[in-house]
Amino acid sequence: MARTVTINLFDVTRGTKTQALAQTLQEYAALSIEQRLRDDVRLDQVQQIKADAVLKHEAFHLDFAKARPTGPGRMPPSRPVADVGLEHDELFGEETAALYLPHKNWLLTLHNQYGVGPARMASYFNALDPGSAERHFDYEIRPRIDQHALQRMKSMNGFSHVDVIASVGAFEDLTDDVSESVWQAAESVRAMRVQLRLSANPAHQRGRKLNMRAVREFIQGLLSRDDGVDKIELKSADEQLDQNDRLIDLIEQKIRLRYPATQLDVLNLRYTHDSKIALLRRACSHWLQRLE
Repeated sequence: MARTVTINLFDVTRGTKTQALAQTLQEYAALSIEQRLRDDVRLDQVQQIKADAVLKHEAFHLDFAKARPTGPGRMPPSRPVADVGLEHDELFGEETAALYLPHKNWLLTLHNQYGVGPARMASYFNALDPGSAERHFDYEIRPRIDQHALQRMKSMNGFSHVDVIASVGAFEDLTDDVSESVWQAAESVRAMRVQLRLSANPAHQRGRKLNMRAVREFIQGLLSRDDGVDKIELKSADEQLDQNDRLIDLIEQKIRLRYPATQLDVLNLRYTHDSKIALLRRACSHWLQRLE
């Protein structure tokens, strides 16, 4: 089967006292590349692009890098795998291309399972000025879900079960109680994937609904993942509904596009930045014509 790449669409929100993300990106752009590192994440490229024929609105082209202490080696055709030959102060770096559209508060990401996901991007934006007690940043990046599906979920007055299938890595760094417990349990047995069902009691017994707040926090965290989550199925506790109306799989409702990997150019065994940005712009143009 031909390899594909995935572009995901997210909404960016900010607290009432948080400056516009465009201003934060401009401030990052003004820093030297050495000054942009936050933990193991760095914004290597920030390009503010004026409206043009493809995107009729201002946009920011972004390229994130995530440091990896270990990585692959060189594989010659007739010799065993060898060291890549990094300098003593160099690390492997995973790249994630993204596009931010200020007038829509949209963030598009080109998925890289080893790269920087939307939750880490939000943390990075919030860490613009960590040494200042007077500047507070509160950005959140949330997946854009089909509006009809969201209305169905919001209309549910309780959940009777939640089914999740995901890689263990999808739970890493999530801070809600359920995700932290799953992560710790899976790590302790070196599991790589999780299939989980959280169920309430039958309708005629006490405890027929799951804790709504905890479930929503759990779901929101998993939805913030770029990928790695194959299923998030919710079942309404309302037995008066038709059986089909009681079930909804939110992963099926995430707004994303897949393209053949051949749409990206390869140079020196890496996808080029320009071809990744071109694909993001193409997806953005597509959604601008079809979404509100």
